[in-house]
Amino acid sequence: MKKILCLFSSLMLVLSSCSSDDTTDEKILLPKTEKYTYASHPEENNTVTYSYDGNKIVSLTYDGGDQIIFTYTGDLITKAVYTESYEGETYTQTTTFTYENNKLKSSLKVDSGDSSTKRKTYTYNSNGTISVATFILNLSTQEEEQDWSSVLTLDSKGNIVKAEFGDSVNIIEYDTKNNPFKGILGYTLLLESEIFDKEANTPNNITKIIEKSGEVIEGTTTYVNTYNSDNYLTKSVSGDETFEYTY
Repeated sequence: MKKILCLFSSLMLVLSSCSSDDTTDEKILLPKTEKYTYASHPEENNTVTYSYDGNKIVSLTYDGGDQIIFTYTGDLITKAVYTESYEGETYTQTTTFTYENNKLKSSLKVDSGDSSTKRKTYTYNSNGTISVATFILNLSTQEEEQDWSSVLTLDSKGNIVKAEFGDSVNIIEYDTKNNPFKGILGYTLLLESEIFDKEANTPNNITKIIEKSGEVIEGTTTYVNTYNSDNYLTKSVSGDETFEYTY
């Protein structure tokens, strides 16, 4: 499952909606396909097909047959089950989500055949930031220890604009256009959960990531984005990686 970015560690159905781009009665488009091309490693190229029930995501299916099935409770995504077949064996990864006051409270990821699980908790601070703590549970000993922690800063639209990990900080810049997945019910509530092959579930599209250690810039990644007439992302290029979307 290839990621478009590493911050820490994404239908033609049209609905009427308010715009995030200062217009009214904007179309809500849901992606039908996502084509990923990796020029340096063509063996990783793939196409994902999405299916829906209204504006709820039902599944995404890779051209090799691997699949993620989603479960909702009301309007909230509460489970995602990823199934992969390899050399006659079936691998399953199940992630469950809990919420409080319509905000993500925790996630639990369980891999079939693995000896540990990963749990994340989300704390909403008075200054508007979100503290994320990740714990690893050893299933054999039932002992749990904290793996890492981070602090997220969101802008007024819900984009993660800063991710802090001790002395390391990622600064993320966005356009004002529509993320392909923003119309999917419950999508943006998942924050930085590793779902939809994206590590940040945001309403707008990333244009730049600046990685800093203290005051030193360690690296910068830029994205060249293309949009359709409805201001939805149709193509994003970063280095030799390309994502293309149809609606």
